[in-house]
Amino acid sequence: MLFIMPVVLIVISSLMQEFGWSSLTKEPSIQVLFVNNDQDSLGTKIQSGFKGSDVFGVVDSLNGLPLTEASAKNAVKKGEYLVAIVVPKGATRTMRANVRLSVAKTLAGFGLGNPTMVNSIAFRDSVDVTIYFDPTVKKTFKNALISSVRENYYKFQTDWVFKTFNQEIAIQMPMYKPPKEAFKEILKFKEVFPSYREVELIPNTTQHNVPAWTIFAMFFIVIPLTQSLIQEREGGSLFRLLTMPVPYMTLLMGKVGVYLMVCLVQTVAMLLAGILLLPLCGLPMLVLGDDMAGLFVMTLAVAMAAVGYGLMVGTIAKTHQQAASFGSISVIILAAMGGLWVPIYLMPPFMRSLAMFSPLNWSITGYYSIFLRGGSLWQIAPQVFKLLLFSLSTVIVTAIYHKYKKPLNS
Repeated sequence: MLFIMPVVLIVISSLMQEFGWSSLTKEPSIQVLFVNNDQDSLGTKIQSGFKGSDVFGVVDSLNGLPLTEASAKNAVKKGEYLVAIVVPKGATRTMRANVRLSVAKTLAGFGLGNPTMVNSIAFRDSVDVTIYFDPTVKKTFKNALISSVRENYYKFQTDWVFKTFNQEIAIQMPMYKPPKEAFKEILKFKEVFPSYREVELIPNTTQHNVPAWTIFAMFFIVIPLTQSLIQEREGGSLFRLLTMPVPYMTLLMGKVGVYLMVCLVQTVAMLLAGILLLPLCGLPMLVLGDDMAGLFVMTLAVAMAAVGYGLMVGTIAKTHQQAASFGSISVIILAAMGGLWVPIYLMPPFMRSLAMFSPLNWSITGYYSIFLRGGSLWQIAPQVFKLLLFSLSTVIVTAIYHKYKKPLNS
């Protein structure tokens, strides 16, 4: 029960969550219907920008036929696709004419050309790129898609303005030699993740479920531990043990040592399941990280917290029913609060704040640091300290309760 069942739980939970987990942790690929009626530079640039994206995929034909605005609109209307983009005919021609006119008016202000004639010419109408959205699309997705279209357009427009300026100045001033290099973006964004590695790491099903259910199994040892303590009281074994010339806490520490070993063996079994068993089921293999000493210390701290909690519940509870009910339900609540069932980053803000008070959250945060961020003993020190403090607190409560209450049931 203590060793086989948790391993089975890891395998079943990981297999059940794999599909949904992948959809949350991996970048989505949205298929975009693209109708390029422009058939010129602007439409091609926008289409190329979408094709180069990891988020959007471009669809320009349906059922072997080229897309039209009507067929694309109908496909979105039926709910077959979420979005369709239509670039109108003559978009590039309109943009070029407006750019050339804008450049000519600017140069006319410097006395280059005929200001009177240039200023009398009006700009053409703007280019209207039509985007059809499915009603179920969220506003954040709409903003992201529109921003992507605008970014591709502005890049092309800036490059065209730069080239047009050079061409017009060269016409007005024959001695002018335009630069050979095209316009380059000056502002660039560098993504840096303040972690121990330079990549963004989100736990997959294995990286979450193995430590989560290992922690859950260790804390669920509260059931056999409390049953053992209550059975000793009811069967008279505790009375005989108390006749020995040793402090009561010494007797408890003997039991602590045994259950610590049980927790460590549980952890080894679960880690081996993540390394050997889950890959056989088509799931990612668990990578333990580089610091085995940190992993051992983290596991020992979790085990001490779990055993300390079991000692406290077993000492305070008066019957098997009290111990089993309170112990199991409290561990389930702490697991739900701590992010063992649902990762904390998927929780609402209030639950995230509440999770900070669960020792099971401290535990899984420490394992995340080791498995995902390559953390060392120094990085997990805050979690280890809180778990040891929690363990010490439960032992102190147990000692105080034993001192002022009768250890044997009346």
